[in-house]
This record gives sequence, C-alpha cells and structure tokens, in this order.
Amino acid sequence: MLRFLISNPTMSDRIIGSKQLQALYTILVLATSVAALQAMVWPRWPSAQPLDQESLAKALVDGGFASAPLPPLPAKRDAELATSSAIGFSMPNGMELRVMRGTARRRFNFQTAFLARSYSQLKIINRDLSSQSPPTAMGLIQNQHARQTCFVEGEAGNQPFGVTRDELAPLIDKASTGNGLRSILGLQPNRNYQCVLIQATSRADAAIDQPTWRRILTAVERGLRTNTQMPAGRST
Repeated sequence: MLRFLISNPTMSDRIIGSKQLQALYTILVLATSVAALQAMVWPRWPSAQPLDQESLAKALVDGGFASAPLPPLPAKRDAELATSSAIGFSMPNGMELRVMRGTARRRFNFQTAFLARSYSQLKIINRDLSSQSPPTAMGLIQNQHARQTCFVEGEAGNQPFGVTRDELAPLIDKASTGNGLRSILGLQPNRNYQCVLIQATSRADAAIDQPTWRRILTAVERGLRTNTQMPAGRST
C-alpha cells in the first residue's frame, strides 16, 4: 500500500487533504458545542463602551450651552447590566447634564429605570412619563427637577428615544441587522440592548421647560452621532 501511495502522489494528496478537512470539521463542531454550552450555562456579561466627553462638550457649545465638566460617576458591570461612567456637565441657570451608556442583558430589563438603578444621582422619584415627544421620564432627583430619556445609537428615525422597554426594544429590533456567524455560534447576542441615558436636572425653583429639553437632546444626539462607529444591535 505504501509503495502504491508513493508511486501515486495524487492519491496520497487526496487522502491527506481529506484527513485535514475532517480535522477542520471536527474542530468547528467542538468550537460550536463549547460556545453553545457557554452561552447557556455562563451567559456573556453585557458591556458598555465609554463616551467621548470632549465631543459631547463641543456639541453642547455648538448648541448654545456653555458647559463645564463634572466629576464622572463610576462605570459598573454585573451579569445583568453594564454602564459606562456617567459623564457630567454643569450648564447655565443651575442645570446639570449626565450622559451614560447602558446595556441590559435581557430585553425585559431594557428601560431607563433599570439602567439607572445603581446610581442615586440618576434615580427619579415621583416619576411620571411625559406624553410629549420625545418620550421622557420626569420627577425629582435629590430635590431637583429631572428629565430623563435614552437614545438608541444607530437608529436614524425621527424618534430614536425611549424610556420604557416597549419604546426602546423596538428601536433595537429596527436598528439591528444581525451579527452573522458570531451570533449563530453563540459568541455574541442577536440583540444588544444598549442605549445612551440622557438626564438633565435643575434647581428646585426652575424646572426645565420642553423647548430647552429638546435643545439639549438635539445637541447630545449630534455629539453621539459624530462619534458612533457601531450601529445599535451589534456587540463589540
């Protein structure tokens, strides 16, 4: 047999090539099985990339808001939620702005109240949902008037904001184009439930009016779109 293979190199190459292909298929099957098991038993923790404070500061100035940076709130991460550091700006008339990227692992938890759960500076009490566009949660934070919403990056529609999961999750569905082979193998989720929480607060005697709130959101949205490299619905 050995003499036959030596005298017939083409046949020898075919046998070797077949073995290599079989080994490759075996490796792929094992990798897929391990990835699927990992996804079921040890789900991947969510992640949230930091925001570009400089770009947001420039966008605020361009939007007519003089601002000065505030100390950021720390980034946090656990099995259900990841947040970037919440960068902040001091603005005219006693207003303060906080902007934070947040990612929930489960669709059920994809809402601003859940994203803000670990920060006393972002938790609204006496919470009310505004019927005016864009969707906004209103109430008090540490005795200051507060407005809060979340911006879905990569969503180019006229209303890329939301507060509840019923508002935010469909935006992710619309913006997501799938993640190809990596999602099939279980290496990343089909949906990345991520948005950028935007919050403005003002002193107790000066609530933020709707036109000012819209101007703030327009400026922040411009700054985020300038630096968004990754559409919503895709993981890093």
